[in-house]
Amino acid sequence: MEIFDSRPLSRIAGAVWTGLAKARLQALTWLAGIVFLALPAAAQQRAVDDVTVKQVASDVYFLFDFNGSNAVFLVTEDSVLLIDTRTHPRDGRDLLERLRKVTDKPIKWVINSHFHGDHHMGGSVFKALGATFVAHKETARLMQQTYEKEMARRIAGFKSRGYDPDEVKLVVPDVTFDGEMTIRLGGREARIFYLGPGQQAGDTFVLFPHASLLFTPGAFAKHSMPNMAFTPSVENWVKLLDQIAAMDVTQILPAHGDIATGADVRELAAMLADEYATVKDAVNRGVSLDQAITTLTFPQYRDWRNYRRLEGEIRALYELVQTGKRSYFD
Repeated sequence: MEIFDSRPLSRIAGAVWTGLAKARLQALTWLAGIVFLALPAAAQQRAVDDVTVKQVASDVYFLFDFNGSNAVFLVTEDSVLLIDTRTHPRDGRDLLERLRKVTDKPIKWVINSHFHGDHHMGGSVFKALGATFVAHKETARLMQQTYEKEMARRIAGFKSRGYDPDEVKLVVPDVTFDGEMTIRLGGREARIFYLGPGQQAGDTFVLFPHASLLFTPGAFAKHSMPNMAFTPSVENWVKLLDQIAAMDVTQILPAHGDIATGADVRELAAMLADEYATVKDAVNRGVSLDQAITTLTFPQYRDWRNYRRLEGEIRALYELVQTGKRSYFD
C-alpha cells in the first residue's frame, strides 16, 4: 500500500537528525548539431559513457551524469520512486532504459527537486507511464512561470545533441507540499522536506532513512561553483547547508556532481559565505561592477568546477545586494 502524509519531519525523523539575436542563434545551434553528429562514433560513445548508474544501497540507485543532471530511484517490492527526470525526453528515455535494467516494477512516484529544466524536462516519459508527480508548491509555481525561459536557455544544448526541442512538454506536478511530506511504498519511506530557499525557492530534499542517504537539489554540488542568479537569500542558503551538513547521513546524492559527504557540504557553505561577504563588502565600498569583475578573482577557488561562472556570479550577487531582486523572474 502506498500513502503520503505531511506530518512534521521532527516527529518522524527520529535519530536521523543530529541538528538543525534569434536567427544567429538558430544558425549557430544548427551548426553545432551538425558538428556533434559528425563526430566519430567513439567520441559520441564517450559522451554516453559519462552516464553511469551506481547502486548506493540495496534498493537505491544513483544515476550520475557528469556533464548533465543526476537522478535517484528507490526500488521496492511493489513499485519505484524516482527523483528528477533529466533534461529532455531523450534523456528521460535513457534513464528509463537504465532503470529497467534494474527492475520492471511500475514507476509510481516522481519528485521534482527544483524548477530548473535540466531536472524536469524528461518528465513526459514517466507521465506516460502513469506516475504521480510531486513538488514543493514553489517549485510547481516556478516550473510554470519560467518554462519559456528555461526552454530558451537550453535550445542550443538540445540542438548540439541532435535533440528536438518540440519533444519537450511541461509536466505540471499532480501533488504539491509546503514543508514536509512522507511517501511510503513497498515497506520503505521517502521523507521529503523543505528548509526554505537555497539556490532558489522550492529546493527539495529527500531522505531515505533506511539507507542513511540524502538527496540534495541544486542548492549543493561537490566542489563546484553554483549559479547565483536565482537565490533570494545567500544567508538562508548557507544556513540551509549548515543544517544539511549536520544531518546523520552516510552519503549525499546531489542533483549535479558525484556522491558527497557532509564535509563537502560544509566546504560549499564556507565558499558561499566567503564569496558573498567579499562581494557585499565591495558593493558597500562603492566598487563598481566592472571593477569587481576585474579585481575579485577568488584564486582560492580556481580549481573548483564551474570557476568559469565567476563573472556571472559577481554580476548576480551585485544585483542581489543592490536591488534585492532576481531579474530572471521578471
